[in-house]
Amino acid sequence: MKYDVYTDPFGMLKFQTQATLMAMEASAVIWMRVMGWAGLWSVLPSENTRMVTEKQKAFTEAGTRMVLGTMKGQEAHKTLGHALKPIRSTTKSNVGRLIKRGPKRT
Repeated sequence: MKYDVYTDPFGMLKFQTQATLMAMEASAVIWMRVMGWAGLWSVLPSENTRMVTEKQKAFTEAGTRMVLGTMKGQEAHKTLGHALKPIRSTTKSNVGRLIKRGPKRT
């Protein structure tokens, strides 16, 4: 098995960038959902159910990708990057969807 850590010197930086973007998107989604609970942001009634079911799906996919990458002997940044994709995809789509709904107009 070949362990060449230096095949992509920017691999971990790419992963860290994606993880940072995911964290910022997650923070924005949490903020908009809390504002929705307070009646200040326009959210659908199904938002509470959605936030639970989407997490289950994203984390199951991420865990599967993590195990498969580890079993294949992939470099850490590749395994982590593949595992992060379903979570980042979810946060990114949530931000776009919730921003479009916008603040509640009274």
